[in-house]
Amino acid sequence: MSGDTNIPTLSEILAKDAVNRRGGNSWAHYVEVTPRLLAMISLHDCEEQLGRAKTEPLRLAQAAKSAHLALQSALIDALAGSASIGAYDEKLRSQYLSYFENTRAGLADLPKSDRVMSFNRLLAKATEQPMEWSGRSLEVSDDERDALERLSFLRDRIEHPRPDTWLIEPQFISLTLPVAARLTLRLLDERSHHYEEGHRQILDNTVATITNYCAAMG
Repeated sequence: MSGDTNIPTLSEILAKDAVNRRGGNSWAHYVEVTPRLLAMISLHDCEEQLGRAKTEPLRLAQAAKSAHLALQSALIDALAGSASIGAYDEKLRSQYLSYFENTRAGLADLPKSDRVMSFNRLLAKATEQPMEWSGRSLEVSDDERDALERLSFLRDRIEHPRPDTWLIEPQFISLTLPVAARLTLRLLDERSHHYEEGHRQILDNTVATITNYCAAMG
């Protein structure tokens, strides 16, 4: 990652943590997926893709996809809140609240949906309302919003390719990635009490590396 061979990679830390959490139970061979873990590994993947982009330009597109996924996952992690319902729209949150209030009396059924809000709605909520853990909203400048709109466009076109050739100027992508990386880290800090030992330092180094890679592209 950042040149210090004494610091393990994020992948190594996540793998070790998974083993420590699961021990010898029957779920040990399953893949654990949470928004928080997905945000961290996607940010790490963005860094790795950038490291190969100079000789393999298509890696830059993959870096954009990973950066957007990292930010979207971090938004969900930060907004979920103590009841794990903050990333749902108002109607679904109300259904879950009704379930929580009435479940002991057997008067409510568990909602059938767990669909979270769209990226744009998640971002709007995070920037317009204080988040539960810190009491602060996410600060995003107008220029950063423009970069995120561009990044959303990139992810959509990458995940839903068209039957033609699409040429992308590298700087069109590189200007968006440091923004997404910084905001991802800010959102993961929202629940800093969920960091395992070493996570925060690794993520800080990852964000710095992504920023440096992109700056070198001009």
